[in-house]
Amino acid sequence: MSHAPVALMTDFGTDDTYVGVMKGVIAGIAPDCPIIDVTHAIPPGDIRQAAFQLWQAVRYFPKGAVFVLVIDPGVGTERRPVAFRWDDRWLVGPDNGLFTYLLLTRPAGPPVILDNPAYQLKRVSSTFHGRDVFAPAGAHLAAGVALDQLGSPAPDLIRFEPPELNIETDGLQGELIHADHFGNLVSNIGYLTADREKIHISPWLPGHKSAEYPAAAIGVELPGGERLPLSGTFGDVSPGNLVAYIGSEALLEIGINRGSAADALGLSAGDPIRISFTG
Repeated sequence: MSHAPVALMTDFGTDDTYVGVMKGVIAGIAPDCPIIDVTHAIPPGDIRQAAFQLWQAVRYFPKGAVFVLVIDPGVGTERRPVAFRWDDRWLVGPDNGLFTYLLLTRPAGPPVILDNPAYQLKRVSSTFHGRDVFAPAGAHLAAGVALDQLGSPAPDLIRFEPPELNIETDGLQGELIHADHFGNLVSNIGYLTADREKIHISPWLPGHKSAEYPAAAIGVELPGGERLPLSGTFGDVSPGNLVAYIGSEALLEIGINRGSAADALGLSAGDPIRISFTG
């Protein structure tokens, strides 16, 4: 018999005892369910980074997987602990915008507020809901408990305002949304595909238009005024040089061959980036 994995994502740091404690709680409730660490390196309280990395990860997990997310700067306040079904997977965490990118790409099933004490630890602290509320809820879901047993119906989930993408006649204006472990800067410009003649843009998020531009005339404009050609991969430039390319998620990225673009450029999420062409 196969058992649904429980996937953990937190901002606790990779060596923090808190992560081990959560795993202990899950193992005590659902000992046959594998526990997978997605990441514990989210910058503390960075809901937008967590939302993007969740969007990156979730599709690669099997149907029935349970995601337990603890990026929770509002722990102990009136923010709601919730769980819901999304694309045949379960999501458990604080209702603070963490699920924005998932909810924009596909609707969720009706959420519940995790307010049934039978599926929490006996003592719920005001500062560690990851251990006391979210880990037990995720473990019970993985063990087969029905969602509606965990609590009462919740209103619509909170979303943050998504990054802007403006498609114009001479290009696209977007934003940087993520700097990865290597310092590569990921933008919200995409999905991008390229052939010898055209760059094709299909909307990454709903509400944006599709477009295409002549590949030979495309340039990527950075906030400092530098313009880069669109390349295929890091090896298209010499070590230490900047490179613009279509990343693994089909979004436009800026990197440095064997270096950190985030450090070299001093750019971060929210900074503008533009694709333009000279027709």
